[in-house]
Amino acid sequence: SRQSAASYSLLTLCLLFCLPLTMGAGDSKSVNVHELLHKIEAGDGAALQECWQHLDKDKSGSLEGDEAKKCVHAVIKEVVDDLDNMPPDDVKKLAKSAVPSFVFQTLDPDGDGKITKDEFTKRIMTALAPK
Repeated sequence: SRQSAASYSLLTLCLLFCLPLTMGAGDSKSVNVHELLHKIEAGDGAALQECWQHLDKDKSGSLEGDEAKKCVHAVIKEVVDDLDNMPPDDVKKLAKSAVPSFVFQTLDPDGDGKITKDEFTKRIMTALAPK
């Protein structure tokens, strides 16, 4: 059985759901994603480098365009789809790890440390609008 998404950190979620998407038929070897994640969580730097090589297909040093979109959309879809089935403690863990980043990004997206009343009102209304 698959481990609940909320029991992983957000970085681990990204790796868990993005790696399978990036592993195409052209890859010379298959990757055991869970094994790779356990190595990374144990501090194995080589495993982290291997993971990055699978994600960064164009070897640009960053995830851009389709690479980034696939990764982000996979994480969002997996978490949202599994949210109703998560145990309450897992939902709390996920919220505690996601909320700080969400709030900073929502209220101060350019990171300038300045939030006007108008910006605050607009950003809160946008963030809380039904999707």
